[in-house]
Amino acid sequence: MVQSPPIPITHNLDAIKLLTDDATIAGWNNEGLPSDRMSTENAIILTNSDRWPLIIDPQLQGIKWIKARYGDALVVVRLDQKTCVDVLESAITKGNTVLIENLPESLDPVLDPLIGKNLIKRGRALKMGDREIEYNASFQLILHTKLANPHYKPELQAQCTLINFTVTRDGLEDQLLAEVVKAERPDLEELKYNLTKQQNDFKIQLKHLEDDLLSRLSSAGGNFLGDTALVENLEHTKATAQEIQEKVAEARVTSVQIDEARELYRPAAARASLLYFILNDLHKINPIYQFSLKAFRVVFHKAIDRSEASDEVGIRVRALIDTITHSVFLYTTRGLFEKDKLIFAAQMTFQVLASQGDVGTMELDLLLRFPVQPNVVSPIPFLTNNNWGAIRSLSQVDEFR
Repeated sequence: MVQSPPIPITHNLDAIKLLTDDATIAGWNNEGLPSDRMSTENAIILTNSDRWPLIIDPQLQGIKWIKARYGDALVVVRLDQKTCVDVLESAITKGNTVLIENLPESLDPVLDPLIGKNLIKRGRALKMGDREIEYNASFQLILHTKLANPHYKPELQAQCTLINFTVTRDGLEDQLLAEVVKAERPDLEELKYNLTKQQNDFKIQLKHLEDDLLSRLSSAGGNFLGDTALVENLEHTKATAQEIQEKVAEARVTSVQIDEARELYRPAAARASLLYFILNDLHKINPIYQFSLKAFRVVFHKAIDRSEASDEVGIRVRALIDTITHSVFLYTTRGLFEKDKLIFAAQMTFQVLASQGDVGTMELDLLLRFPVQPNVVSPIPFLTNNNWGAIRSLSQVDEFR
């Protein structure tokens, strides 16, 4: 309860639980949506937004889920297609869902009325170009771009809901963990996949049982006990729900055991995820340095195949880490200018050392900026005042005390 004014509030409110339920999320996961929180939040925004969603999706994570979700009912079009406007007009009239993929930064002005939902009040029509089209209220539009950092006009951003599907480091690590376990222990990963799908199906089934129960109760007459069919249905629903709950508990125990076995391979996935995001930052050195996640995955899988085999999991994982690191380094340096190779090698070294805890922020800051204490006089003849100030700064680091 807020003290002043006294307004009741819910503590630790989770926006995801407020806007959707576990059954819906489970359905999305079955359709291919990554299970991390950011992807779930993006899906909630996409399905609840009043404005057309504009998806920023450089790694094509979001578009894969959207195509799986809508299936054959989805109309996919690109602006460079000659029939683009005709396809849009037909979809608007029929009430289809349209995905415009690979948007550039500048859009054809003919789309402005559609994106802005500038409907003509005389009936429900939309004017595209010089033609008026009957507007079906069931029509949906999804905009998609592969650009990692697009610069759209403020008007377009105000008319759309921007959704960033760019993969996160933790999310990519989980995806790569699934791939490395699938390569090393396909039986384990298949069991994990089937178990996850089964648990998702259980959530969906429980939701359907709950909805069915509420529907029967709301449509029942005043005498519940006298309605034999209702009582029998309630007993059946109760027994089914109990059976599902028991299966969920059993699956949860098995899932913990599977996760413990999968976690042994996480260091290899963590190293691969770290390396990808190092590559992803190279465009800051030169805009031409663009590396796709699809190409990175090819290098990743080839490294797994080439790494030294071992029956000892710990030795095998270390071999995977070394081979993945070496393969990514060779793959990347082939596409860099000579003057940028040292920068990449240094960045890669520092990031790996930092991730292992072998070097701290202070040490890196000292190496890169090398601060010098000002206004100090060197007591040693062969050291300048500047050199002595640098030594004094170095003495503040624990390792040099």
